[in-house]
Amino acid sequence: MKKIFILLFVCLFINKSFAYGETGKAELNAPTKAYILSRFCTEVKYNFAFYDKLNFNWDSLCVASIPSLTATSSDEDFLKGMQLLCNQLHDGHTYIFPMNNPKNQADWIRPFPMKTKRIGDRVFVTDVYSSNLQQSGVHPGCEIIEIDGENVLDYGNKHIRPHLASSTPQWAKYKPFAEFELTKDKGSKSSKILFKNKKGKEFTVESNRNLSWDLKKDTPSMSFKVKEDNIGLLTVGSFQNSDFNRTYFDELYDEILKTDALIIDIRNNSGGNSSHADYLISHFIHLPIPQGTWSSPMYIAAHASWNYPREWYMQTPDPILPMDEKEIYQKPIVLLVNATTFSSAENFCVLFKGAKRGKIIGTPTGGSTGNPIFIDLGFGLGCCICTKHELDTDGNEFIGIGIQPDIVAEEDINTFLNNGDSVIEKALDFLRSK
Repeated sequence: MKKIFILLFVCLFINKSFAYGETGKAELNAPTKAYILSRFCTEVKYNFAFYDKLNFNWDSLCVASIPSLTATSSDEDFLKGMQLLCNQLHDGHTYIFPMNNPKNQADWIRPFPMKTKRIGDRVFVTDVYSSNLQQSGVHPGCEIIEIDGENVLDYGNKHIRPHLASSTPQWAKYKPFAEFELTKDKGSKSSKILFKNKKGKEFTVESNRNLSWDLKKDTPSMSFKVKEDNIGLLTVGSFQNSDFNRTYFDELYDEILKTDALIIDIRNNSGGNSSHADYLISHFIHLPIPQGTWSSPMYIAAHASWNYPREWYMQTPDPILPMDEKEIYQKPIVLLVNATTFSSAENFCVLFKGAKRGKIIGTPTGGSTGNPIFIDLGFGLGCCICTKHELDTDGNEFIGIGIQPDIVAEEDINTFLNNGDSVIEKALDFLRSK
């Protein structure tokens, strides 16, 4: 009966599906918005792994949000309002997003064809993918001073940060300025960006975001090189299935075994498939590593009818075993992390730390991992809700905190502008001293 009622409700209020950026008008009517809001709020109650940790009444917040969200003047404003509500949960794996692109491809959400990162209180270009930008003077090392007349930090904190799912202050501080996040908007939207090149000369680029991506980068997300004193540097930029090629790693591993020490760099690795993290660590341990316990909310209707307290499924996975088909690398290792080390990359940190395999150097990680469930909210909107609360191998919390480095090391601007990396230099100095 309940399913029939919901189906009738959806059919009664169904209208054009939401497509971010397609129109400035409100295609979703107030009853539809109320349905989407109530659906999301209910799904959070039943699925969110940290619901019992909330220090406020979620139901009250949802009810209080009804008037403002149903009265939004455009679908874009409704989406942004829903994201602001969602972000009150303070979880990096719980977020709301549009599932449809606008019919007009020119309005699809895209960034300028360049990557950026924040170092201290300044933001720099790290990669350029368009000859249009390159010919305008934009190169790696250029500093972004302003976007649309706003100081770049103010712009990111005002336009990007509030709508970005986050579990920790450090993720919220750096992620809005990392990779392609900073300039994402409708492709047809024009922006004026004030740059400063390495020589100190300021110049402005004004364009929409529909620029060509004609400068292809063939740099793999995983790479290996040998530094001075036969110290290896393994960079793993992602654990996504499309990025982490085990066959390629196996080829690199033959070279890794020849080194006298190793740096594993997972800074800016935002995660992917945790089984790849498990595979990687198995080459560097000689004893099994216990895994941390995880829990997930359960709902049994009969128990609810008897007013039982909330129930949880708990599991401690089997230990990660050393690789039994290859020689184990047993020489000194350090692990590099930063605020945008996230998700399954943090799972790798947990295992590395649990194995006591070496020192962690850098800054606290992003502090969010888990297993999000995807839910179609209807009318072109979807959400992911974190269903899994994980602890480290010693039973300690790291979600909402981040994994703390043994040795704090932050990037130095002058070193970066001279094509160096002060964190890698610190790791090299540490390994040389061993």
